[in-house]
Amino acid sequence: MSIQPVLAFDFAEFSSRFGLHTEAFIAHFICFAILVAVIVIFGIKPIMKMLDERRARIEEGEEMHARSQRELAEVQETGRKILNDAAAEGKTAIEHARKTAAKLQEDLAAKAQAEARQVLENAKSQAERDIQREKEALKGEFARLLAQATSQVTGKVLSEADHRAINEQAINSL
Repeated sequence: MSIQPVLAFDFAEFSSRFGLHTEAFIAHFICFAILVAVIVIFGIKPIMKMLDERRARIEEGEEMHARSQRELAEVQETGRKILNDAAAEGKTAIEHARKTAAKLQEDLAAKAQAEARQVLENAKSQAERDIQREKEALKGEFARLLAQATSQVTGKVLSEADHRAINEQAINSL
């Protein structure tokens, strides 16, 4: 028996033993290569392209979501700032209104006091005029009564000049 190297390969013996025909094998190999190329070109590449587009849309959606979250946070912060500013302005306006009301109240109180003083002064001057008029009326009545009493005591009818002289004396003595 001859020792053949184990590594030596005889293609003719292999093909006859397994029924391998070179032309058919090459034809099947070419068909298989064409089939693989068609599947890769028309099947896998479009599917991979579609998956890449979908991945890009998902990433874009995630970016949009993150951007929306940031914008929402900014809008909420802006809203809080606006509300805080409005509250501060409201407090300022209320404080200003209180100060204005207090000043107005003071002004009205001062005006009322001034009007009350004016009314009192008018009443005093009116009372003084009334008192003066009554004094004059009393002096006139007193002079008339004095002239009447003098004429009754003396028994003589007094002239107008006598009346005046008696009245002047009585008024000067008062």
